[in-house]
Amino acid sequence: MLYIRMLRSLCSLLLIAGIFLPTVQAADEKDAVRKETEALLQKGLTVHEIDREIERLAEEDSKLVVKMTDTEQKIAVQEVQVKEAKKRAARVIRSYYKGERESLWSVLLNVRSLADMLKTYEYLDLILDRDRQALKTHQEAYRELGTMKNKLANERTDLQKTKENYLKQRERVVALQAELNRELDASGRSELILALIQELNGRWEEKGLPLFREYFRGLASVMEYFPELLTPGGKNSHLTLENGGGKFQMTDHELNAFLRSKNSMFDDLTFQFRPDGVLAFGTKDDMDVSIKGTYEMEKEGDQPVVAFRVSELVFNGFKLPDTTSKSLEQEFDLRIYPKKLFSFVSVEQITLQEGLLAIRLKLTW
Repeated sequence: MLYIRMLRSLCSLLLIAGIFLPTVQAADEKDAVRKETEALLQKGLTVHEIDREIERLAEEDSKLVVKMTDTEQKIAVQEVQVKEAKKRAARVIRSYYKGERESLWSVLLNVRSLADMLKTYEYLDLILDRDRQALKTHQEAYRELGTMKNKLANERTDLQKTKENYLKQRERVVALQAELNRELDASGRSELILALIQELNGRWEEKGLPLFREYFRGLASVMEYFPELLTPGGKNSHLTLENGGGKFQMTDHELNAFLRSKNSMFDDLTFQFRPDGVLAFGTKDDMDVSIKGTYEMEKEGDQPVVAFRVSELVFNGFKLPDTTSKSLEQEFDLRIYPKKLFSFVSVEQITLQEGLLAIRLKLTW
């Protein structure tokens, strides 16, 4: 009897498996097709964005060439001015070396009236003033020439970096496009997927990118209100003074409230502080967006700044390449300049915890 019951149970299991196995296999196949399609769409969007970065780099290259040409022309004009100023300065110095100016002053000793002495003094003072002006003009012209040459050197460095980045991105997109073409051919659905890629890229270009720019522009504009958060005793202050220093602390809830009080666009975006960085996410007009990044201490010249570095942008579940993050960082300045806000403040340390941003400050007054 036990054997018969086991046999019946086995038959039942086989029957059930026979009914449901095709359904499970169909679901697995459908899931595999979906994942393959998403991966191809992701690569299509990446290719599109790197192509856009290549266009931007080409445009930047052209602008730098124009700037360099303009600077070179200004240097040529300035070199002529330096030569002329140098000649005038040399004549002045030579006159002093030969004692010509001393002989002019001796004229004062031979005047016979106060009126002649005053006129002679005014004449000599005019000569000396022109001497001083000639020497000053030479110094300023030479200094300006040095500034222009440094500017040209910086422009050449920028141009070289732009060209190197252009070639790097060009190689990157060619390899990625070849990989995408192979995978499209292997899928057997290249026409359909290409249509979906075109639709995704179009929606990103027309809706997604402008939305991200809107958020970044809004964040950059809110920076002007940042002093409110650092004013001791102020209504929105989050600064605590302690032992020759200070500590700025803000929860992500407080940040969201502050941003929304300054611009209603942030009603659709929520910020979260995490130990590994900052996450902002939201939905607007059926578009899901998220921004990941972190705060870093950097130096601009000799001034310390707090920079927000974007590590990931996601649009409707698709990640944008690093070129998109970098271009938005360059387009919109999200850095905090403590010295520009308050000359007596410098940043010592930045700490991110779950739900909390803490910045240790040093007061230098």
